[in-house]
Amino acid sequence: MTPYAVLLGGYVGLLAAALAVDVLGRARFEPFRPLALVLEAALAERVTRWLIWIAWAWLGFHFLAR
Repeated sequence: MTPYAVLLGGYVGLLAAALAVDVLGRARFEPFRPLALVLEAALAERVTRWLIWIAWAWLGFHFLAR
């Protein structure tokens, strides 16, 4: 298996997990919340907005800029 296939499989797995958590949250399954509510709560604070921006820039610079 090539490293590209492993990386692509990892991203697909993360996307599937995020979608599963969102579906469980929308179905009102107790420990989960919809991703929109989680992002709304996270982006309410200035510090978390900066941390998310820095993480996004780091990911883009290291993995997506080729």
